[in-house]
Amino acid sequence: MMANGTIVLHADDFGMNEAVNRGIVQAFREGLLTSTSLLANAPAAELACSEWRQLLTEYGNSTLPSLGIRRELGEPPLPFDLGIHLNLTQGRPLTGDRYPTALLNRDGIFPGIGTVFRRLMFANASTLKAVSFEFETQIEWMCNRGIQPTHLNGHQYVELIPKIATIIPSLLQRYSIPVIRVACEPALCQTVKFRGQASAWSLAFIKRCFATNFRRRMQATRAAFPDRFFGTAHAGRVDRETLSLFLSRAIQGGTTEIGLHPGTNPEGASTSSNVDSELLEPARLESAWFDPLAKLRNHELTWLCCPTLRDELLQKQLRLGRLQSLPNVKVLNRRER
Repeated sequence: MMANGTIVLHADDFGMNEAVNRGIVQAFREGLLTSTSLLANAPAAELACSEWRQLLTEYGNSTLPSLGIRRELGEPPLPFDLGIHLNLTQGRPLTGDRYPTALLNRDGIFPGIGTVFRRLMFANASTLKAVSFEFETQIEWMCNRGIQPTHLNGHQYVELIPKIATIIPSLLQRYSIPVIRVACEPALCQTVKFRGQASAWSLAFIKRCFATNFRRRMQATRAAFPDRFFGTAHAGRVDRETLSLFLSRAIQGGTTEIGLHPGTNPEGASTSSNVDSELLEPARLESAWFDPLAKLRNHELTWLCCPTLRDELLQKQLRLGRLQSLPNVKVLNRRER
């Protein structure tokens, strides 16, 4: 397949709950998802790790239903990408009492992104050290379960907060994570503003301003990142028309990452015997894990599994890729041998 560019279809929030897990796994099995990232402190994180091992077993045994289409789209014969989704905005810190109470709400729960942003803008060295320790604990939670993150990104883009951005390079180096998300999204007028979504455009434009500075910082490190990223203004709302706009930019070449949020209908939660209820950790199920995208996720899952997505990728001569196959990653691996 002569390709105009490479596409990484990435899903955030793996581990958030059973419905999100089910949708992400289905998007790998039956659809064209290529990458996801894990919320280590989430209620269904343990279950996500178990489901991930099963998914990789199916992939290794060539029993994945989507394998034929993936090969047709030039996907490399590599395991899927699974990264760490660093979190300061939902749930409770894994570091417990060692995490600063000033960065929690009155119930000891991470506050929303707006509050986190304001409180961290002028954080001192002691606070940043505690945040770094929380991030390290989240990464080590994943590593302790035998999963090495292929990449790193932040829940609700917390990595773009300037003070947090100063922490990221040392985390990448310490844990040998070669790829970082740089959410510097192009074409916002085309994909958001001119479609009558002015408020979403404004927020996405602010994210892009912070992401531009973040990209400069990451360029000074040895970390790799895709040539372009789409999805900062589209959580749960990537429809076929929007996707086509993203793909029209991807044909410029290089690697394009598209951030998605698939899931199944939460009202249809499975109670079948193949789900180990102990892995859901009921003690960690709390109101802090309300999912504002719950009613939107199934829509993205549907088109990820739709044959027309495969047809459009073929028509545009785009191949499926991996974050772990980015050019800078290959250079890094050669240097470390």
